[in-house]
Amino acid sequence: MRIKDQISLRKIADEYIMIVGTEDSLDYTQAVSLNDSAAYLIESVRDEDFTSEDWVDLLTERYDVSKEQATADVGSLIHMLQEANVID
Repeated sequence: MRIKDQISLRKIADEYIMIVGTEDSLDYTQAVSLNDSAAYLIESVRDEDFTSEDWVDLLTERYDVSKEQATADVGSLIHMLQEANVID
């Protein structure tokens, strides 16, 4: 998998907002709200290929979370990002 190049990730107050872009510009009508850990995962693999297992490893290394919980969380995040058309 790979995060598309046409996204912008911004921190606004205590929340991260990801704006999905098109070929020419950012589409501010397609914004996705992210928590800190989701933003961390996206930033960690920006511009490189990754697997869901890579994200599970990143979560378990950084946060006090079981591998089972990290796997479930990563699955949910990947599904949400696929729905938002953010992952190639």
